Amino acid sequence: MKLTVKQHEQVVFYLQHLDIDSQELFEEFYDHIVCSYEAQLQKEPELEIKTHIWHRLQPEFGGVGGFKKVIKKHEKAIGWNVSKRVFTTSLSAFKGINLLYSLGIFLAAWGLMATTQNLTIMVSLIIACFALPMAVVIHKHYQFKKSIRENEPGYYRNLRNSIIMTYSTISLYLLYNLGHLTYRSLDNHIEFNQLYTKVPLFQATLIGLAALYCYTMLTVMKHDFKTKLLTT
Repeated sequence: MKLTVKQHEQVVFYLQHLDIDSQELFEEFYDHIVCSYEAQLQKEPELEIKTHIWHRLQPEFGGVGGFKKVIKKHEKAIGWNVSKRVFTTSLSAFKGINLLYSLGIFLAAWGLMATTQNLTIMVSLIIACFALPMAVVIHKHYQFKKSIRENEPGYYRNLRNSIIMTYSTISLYLLYNLGHLTYRSLDNHIEFNQLYTKVPLFQATLIGLAALYCYTMLTVMKHDFKTKLLTT
């Protein structure tokens, strides 16, 4: 059903009262309130949505405290679902037609490094694979904030984007430190120096892993994460 402006504001006020600040949970609770109100109107045509929220739904969830427990539970569920999706997406690169694409990328990288023996190309490709997801999520974050300023929906963050931003930040941090460690190891460990600078198979593996990370993050960004709303 379509709410009036006043009814919409009452629902938004209540959700803000519960400190629901993420898009996923805000929309999920909003839909739950509207659907339950629509169903209750069949029995009580004169029922106001404010009364329905405070005197019907809130006790159903166990009061404000019960509502907030459900909110925390669903935030954790969404965080787990994002992490699980990252893992399953990574594995999907080695299944079906994706396996052929992965093999093609690996062979192309192997051929490129065997032909050029140019470490600058390898490092540039790896950095690009790690930087691209960060650039995309920053762009999405900017668009999201712009949309919030224009539409004022009642929430101000997206859990999926926040989690992916964390993953990307940690990955870039690890890449920086790994690069620093590698640079120091080239002079101290001759065997590793030979492996890193002279073996195209090893170089192609590093590029392939970076490409896998890039594919995983970009794919996860397209997925919407929602959970079934429970009262317990």
